[in-house]
Amino acid sequence: MVNIVILLEFLGISLIVIALILLLNGEGAREQKLLIFIMCGSLVQNVGYLLELRAPTVEAAMTALIVENVGSTFVPLFYCWFIYIYCYVTPPRALLRILGAIGFLSLLTVFFDRYGLFYREVQWVADANGFYHVDISYGPLYAFFLFSRIIVPYTLCMLTLIHAVRERSDKQVNRQYFTILGISTLPVIVLIAYVCKLANVYDFTPVTLAISMSMVVIVVWSRRNYDFRHLAAEKVLESMGDGVIALDAHDRLVSYNRAAADIFTCLPAHKLGENIRVVEDFKEEMLSEDAPWSFSINGQHYESHSKHIKDENGKVQGCVILILDMTDIKAYINEIKRVRRQAEKASIAKSEFLANMSHEIRTPMNAIIGMNEIIMEESEDTEICNYARDVQSAAKSLLAIINDILDLSKVEAGKMELVNVNYYLKDMADEIIGMMDMAASQQGLILKYECDETIPCRYKGDDGRIKQILINILSNAIKFTKKGYVRAYITGKPGENENEELLAFHVEDTGCGIREEDLDKIFEDFRQVDSKRNRSAEGTGLGLAIVKNLVELMKGTIKVESTYGKGTIVTITIPQEIVDKQPVSQMPEAPQVERKMTDMFTAPGVKVLIVDDNVINRKVARGFLKNYSFDLDEAESGPEAIELVRATRYDLIFMDHMMPGMDGIEAVEIIRTKCGENGTAPVIVALTANAMEGMRELFLEHGFQDFIAKPLDRRELNRLLLRQVPEKYRQSTDAESESRPLNPEAFRIDGVDMNVAMQYYSGDEAGFVDLLDLYCADGKRKTRLLCELVESDILRYQIEVHGLKSASANIGAMDVSNIARAQENAAAQGEREFILEQFPLLMAKYETLLANIEQFLEKYRQDNDVKEKLPGIPIGELRKQTETALEELKHFRSRECAEKVEAILLHELPKEMQERFGQIQEQLRLYEDDNAEELLGQVIGILKEEENQK
Repeated sequence: MVNIVILLEFLGISLIVIALILLLNGEGAREQKLLIFIMCGSLVQNVGYLLELRAPTVEAAMTALIVENVGSTFVPLFYCWFIYIYCYVTPPRALLRILGAIGFLSLLTVFFDRYGLFYREVQWVADANGFYHVDISYGPLYAFFLFSRIIVPYTLCMLTLIHAVRERSDKQVNRQYFTILGISTLPVIVLIAYVCKLANVYDFTPVTLAISMSMVVIVVWSRRNYDFRHLAAEKVLESMGDGVIALDAHDRLVSYNRAAADIFTCLPAHKLGENIRVVEDFKEEMLSEDAPWSFSINGQHYESHSKHIKDENGKVQGCVILILDMTDIKAYINEIKRVRRQAEKASIAKSEFLANMSHEIRTPMNAIIGMNEIIMEESEDTEICNYARDVQSAAKSLLAIINDILDLSKVEAGKMELVNVNYYLKDMADEIIGMMDMAASQQGLILKYECDETIPCRYKGDDGRIKQILINILSNAIKFTKKGYVRAYITGKPGENENEELLAFHVEDTGCGIREEDLDKIFEDFRQVDSKRNRSAEGTGLGLAIVKNLVELMKGTIKVESTYGKGTIVTITIPQEIVDKQPVSQMPEAPQVERKMTDMFTAPGVKVLIVDDNVINRKVARGFLKNYSFDLDEAESGPEAIELVRATRYDLIFMDHMMPGMDGIEAVEIIRTKCGENGTAPVIVALTANAMEGMRELFLEHGFQDFIAKPLDRRELNRLLLRQVPEKYRQSTDAESESRPLNPEAFRIDGVDMNVAMQYYSGDEAGFVDLLDLYCADGKRKTRLLCELVESDILRYQIEVHGLKSASANIGAMDVSNIARAQENAAAQGEREFILEQFPLLMAKYETLLANIEQFLEKYRQDNDVKEKLPGIPIGELRKQTETALEELKHFRSRECAEKVEAILLHELPKEMQERFGQIQEQLRLYEDDNAEELLGQVIGILKEEENQK
């Protein structure tokens, strides 16, 4: 019998070795290590029992028994831990640690058994076959350690396996659990039989344990559901910050990592094998493989991505859901959006600033261009006219540059566009040299100029941009050259095809030069190199940056060579299309420019409406338009204009942009949509002082057809009218005006610059007198209104000083206009302290100006009123005429009423009546119809009393 037992032991040991070989070929996961510890302990236990079977003496048998106990001490505990992990159940770590400590103490009692506490009695006996073995009676400590070291761990194993079988719905997994449960039960049964002396001589527990543990390893390994590489991957998943959930083909929960449990906090409360849809906060859309799904839980933002897992046959076995924490990314995106909004606000603020600067810069430029136009029109001297043409060209080039600088966004966005036209190279060059020669002379420099006369004479390209480039380069050369010369020369060579020429513009100077390390910096925005040395040289540092952009836009190149302290050579090469291959030396003579403004016309019967809240601006517009013989009407507000359009079909409407209450854009939208054919038929032109880039597009988008800047320019207005008045209505005229021309020398008024007034006013002397009269009449109202609004209504105050600015500029009162402009800008910025500080100065200047104008008008009328008054009108007739005038006004025929009042004033009247009718006339001129109606009623009442007294 003993030999059979020994053979069984060898079999058990062999199985253990095979199991260890399998385990040692794994990936070294925690569960693998537990099985290795179990198999090693079982190996030691079986070797110890084999030694016990072969022991010749009782001492040798007891030593073998110690080896056997050492091997078996921790096997149940490690097996219990393994079963917990294998069944996906959280182990009771505290209890297992206590059992481990008890197991360690049991080893000490095995080695140092005192007082028979562990082994009560040990005997060396022989069985019937003469086989000697130890016969042991166990003490109380053995019973305690048997319970804590073996019974409790194996009981926990059984309960865990039974629980797993009951909880899992997967039949294949349950069969595995049943198999392991059955295998695990065998060593327990055999141990109970040995302890209870059912087997007296031989202990089959070690070999049974060896076979059982080996079978567990083999079953698990063969089933391949315990792949240690998978465990290693699980380790990685556990350490991930993103959630991972694995589902089977029926969307049942297979596994998840710690991050997923942190996201779906209720996930641990659900059992593996449950359908994922029962998990709170889980949405059906997360299972879609088509697109990621975004969701939020407890203020955190997540994004789920689902991926199907297919077998080698393409059948879907399940899916993995990856849940990314997008909270930080979303916060970053929101921060980017916030910064973008701030940038957009900054861009809007920049645009508003540039819009305000547009007023300040364009006003003097318009004056320069306008006065120069008068010189060109009226000069009979060819040389002076040529000088004026140079001034005109320079001024327009400067204005074009100012427009580009004001619209910096166009440069930054790369939206600068080229306008290609045919031009003569020598004419363009002569024009540029003519502009720059004066600047060079003022610096005491010689401006040398050469042009290769063998190159073609005419090209197609954007000559305006080329002028801008060369003016900029020449200006810099003159600016930074203290003595010597500046030389410009033009050469060319054939381009890529026969119709292309590579024009090379060279600018050489003997100035201060540029350091080699600064050559790459000169094209940076707002950068001026060597600023300490060049402190006296004015400039924004933007010019060369614009030059570089323009050259590159025209597919050209710019090259700078410089020797510090000696001078600089700038070479610009630009490809241009050849239009005329004749050499420059044979270029035809250009025709003389027409000096007088041509294409003047009249258009009787064309109905024109002028809409402006400022009476002076309306008067100026009427003065510009009266020579065209239009049928003119006026409105002082958007609502009034709407009513007039509903009643009358106009051909042309000039609409002011900035008006109180309803601005021009709002008024036009209502006219276009709610006034029927009367609203859709007329051409509507925007009147505005805002000449920023983009304003034309704004107006065109809102129902306007054209745009003209204020102050009005006669030539621009005439061009606009030629565009917008149909030719069938136009009658050409060369007749001189019969009216008395305006003589500036006759209007010497302190505070009024007639040179400026002549730029803005094109009417006759009588019209200008009426304009001054209206300015004074409006001033009486405006002074009171400004005093009321300055502290109570800043918005209306801004609108009123805006009107005062324009009206004062129209009569040449630039001091008042400039102060009003400063007040308008301060109101726009909300700078109340500045407004209140400067308001007394504005009122003092304004009231003084009004007094000066009134004094002049009184003297003017005395000197020019040579007409005799008509005989007086009887009281009854006067009352009837006054009632007729009132009736006209009540029926909204203010023009007819004004004519009646003017006719009455031609007669001799008592002084009081003269003053009253004068007040009525003044109110009608100011379009204060309600006040005029009230005054007419008072006059009628006085006249009735006088009739009754007689």
